[in-house]
Amino acid sequence: MRGPTTAGQLLAWAKEVLARCPEPAREARRALVLATGHPHLFPEEKVSRFERGRFRRIVEARARGVPWPALEETTAFLDFEVLVPPGVFIPRPETEELAELASAEFRRAPPGARALDIGTGTGVLAIALARARPDGEVWAVDISLRAVRAACRNARRLGVHIEVRRSDGFSRVFGTFHVIVANPPYVARNELRRLPKEVRNFDPRRALDGGPDGLGFLRRLVQEAPTFLVPGGVLLLEMGIRHEEALWRTAQEMEEWREVRVLPDLSGRPRFFWGRRC
Repeated sequence: MRGPTTAGQLLAWAKEVLARCPEPAREARRALVLATGHPHLFPEEKVSRFERGRFRRIVEARARGVPWPALEETTAFLDFEVLVPPGVFIPRPETEELAELASAEFRRAPPGARALDIGTGTGVLAIALARARPDGEVWAVDISLRAVRAACRNARRLGVHIEVRRSDGFSRVFGTFHVIVANPPYVARNELRRLPKEVRNFDPRRALDGGPDGLGFLRRLVQEAPTFLVPGGVLLLEMGIRHEEALWRTAQEMEEWREVRVLPDLSGRPRFFWGRRC
């Protein structure tokens, strides 16, 4: 890209490259801010050769479908921001609803309450719980070593204490908890190819693939969680909109659940499993 050298010229070039994006002008501006570090450049301002090269790489990556959190290596969640290193699941806005539900349950728990986040990824759910109850004890586990490192780093950056460890589900979890929360993989295997390319090409497959029907890990959590909940403790899961009946049936076949609900998301779709242990 030898021709364009000013901010205005660069933005005009980027809008052409990003023409298939819903908002090419906005995408181009965001790329220029990321490349230069300057939020307000006048169209006639010159951009350095190094920044022009960085800008070109960012724009071309966006044109290929690389998501912004992967390019910026950060994303906002609730009222805080986390680092998103490569190979770690990018938290989505809908999971903020799960965080708010879980935080409300944790606030209602008695002094010294304990909470557990299964499959923590960047640590957003565990961090939200720790911020909701500074006096509580929060654990976060993930089978991915990259995720464990990311959650530790994000917790340190935000000044919250979380017990983070590598664990396949409950395999290295000890004791009982008042709240257990998880956003597990719940996409059916044959539906993975139909996910937006920003998801299927850049999120780790292990964080998406819920098995043949998408219920593999969800069922496992519903079946195993009562052992790790105090009497009256609550399990909260994000799930697929077609999983309501199957999860309800799984819970009803068990004696450990006193009360089970399926809660809607803001669009009214069944999105969250809520269960209280006997």
